Amino acid sequence: MALRIKFRALLTMGGDPIENGVLTVDKGAIVEIATQPENAPATLDLSDCLLMPGFVNAHCHLSLTALEKKIAPPDSFAEWVRALISLNSSLDNESRIQGMRSGAEVMRRSGVTALGDFVADPELLQAVGDLGFRSVLFLEAIGFRSEKAQALCEELEKVLIRGGFSPLCQLGLAPHAPYSVSPDLFRCLAQLAQKFHCPISCHVAEIKEESRFLVLGDDSLEELLKERSAWDPKWQPPYKSPVQYLSSLGILDRLIAVHCNFVADDLEIMAKKKVSAVFCPQSTAWFGRKQFMPVRALLDRGVTVALGTDSLASNDSLNFLDELRMADKLLPDVSRKEILTMATRGGAEALGLQCGTLMPGQKADLIGFRVPPFYSGPWWDVPFEPQRREVDFYRVDGNPDGGLLP
Repeated sequence: MALRIKFRALLTMGGDPIENGVLTVDKGAIVEIATQPENAPATLDLSDCLLMPGFVNAHCHLSLTALEKKIAPPDSFAEWVRALISLNSSLDNESRIQGMRSGAEVMRRSGVTALGDFVADPELLQAVGDLGFRSVLFLEAIGFRSEKAQALCEELEKVLIRGGFSPLCQLGLAPHAPYSVSPDLFRCLAQLAQKFHCPISCHVAEIKEESRFLVLGDDSLEELLKERSAWDPKWQPPYKSPVQYLSSLGILDRLIAVHCNFVADDLEIMAKKKVSAVFCPQSTAWFGRKQFMPVRALLDRGVTVALGTDSLASNDSLNFLDELRMADKLLPDVSRKEILTMATRGGAEALGLQCGTLMPGQKADLIGFRVPPFYSGPWWDVPFEPQRREVDFYRVDGNPDGGLLP
């Protein structure tokens, strides 16, 4: 039976706001959006709400949620990595799953309906899939020693073949970063992605040490790799920027590139290769980064930009409304409409999900915000209001279990 939702205003993220209408949902998809007389029949009366697509958290590490407030902002990135590895290795899966559920609830209440999550341990895939988000679960791969590339890829292929974790989830691949993945492993993962038609995401140009390591061939990250018994003495620097290096390995096309803090000289390559970029505002602020993703320049070149929370190992909150407000603070040359597009349509396009806009044929992933009866401000401003900590309406895939939050 079709669900008819009366709304005060609606942001389709594909056009201008629509006021005083009815949204019709059937079998988890949007059937019609129409402006109706005030007394039109409706199954659900949300005539005091602004409706919009649910937020897409395009980059997260939910399995690190149990590390909340256990790591302080570091003096160096290497120091942070060492602390992260030490603390993360002490977590058991029960603690991880409890943390994941807690983090998922915060995201849900702040309007996240879709997720791109890096999963380092395949045993956690089912637990993430059970959280109820429309998701791409990226199998994270780390391995700088070339001789281990084939074995790692064979293990990942077994997981891709098995699949089937949740109807709302699909699998992807996540080579961790250019300084932690060998050229052979990158090439192998690119072949796997092509074989299984799955997306690839990677941390790219996150730190200046990465660029020095690849461009200048210095030892900026060598010591860290040696500490982990991961250094490859046969490694030869490419003398290329991270973006150029990934392009030379054949992995840049349609890559979902996370962070991209040092890509100012490679914007045209990213646009040509149809790279999607994921900006993590609160993580950027947590690290105190002075140089970060050139979002305005990327948008101007037609690059899809999405928003992500990263993890609670480098963020104090998984509340997505906080991400919107931090993006608004860090990006004075990007409009609120553009930020909301990044948070919805941009994330869906980056991850290849059929959501992020409210149009006939799209999945009915909806959130809503109650507004005063005589609200007259721009509808784009509502999610940015500082007092808002939660959404008032939430639904994924038209699921009747969603609805008004208590």
